[in-house]
Amino acid sequence: MIDFMIAAVIAALVNIGLLIITITTYVQNMRLLRSYLTLGLVLVAVLLLIQNVVIVIFWSTLYMQSSELMKSADMVAHYLFVINIIQTIGLVILVWITRR
Repeated sequence: MIDFMIAAVIAALVNIGLLIITITTYVQNMRLLRSYLTLGLVLVAVLLLIQNVVIVIFWSTLYMQSSELMKSADMVAHYLFVINIIQTIGLVILVWITRR
């Protein structure tokens, strides 16, 4: 059986890597194209990065605190996994388009 919380965290770590690539590209573009669009893209990517860092912190905090919190986290882990996988797919497409 899949441990969905670990899988969700792995997806979040992949998302963090993809977002770092995206942010780096957007910041390079922002130096060339000073516009609200590029600034907005950087801000959205940074917010998504923060979200994924919070997911990793959430997982580690719940799993390190107590077995009761672990049970609560396990009850929603499959939802978190699906959300993170959907975000990973979207970010892969975004990175592919951005880097072309």
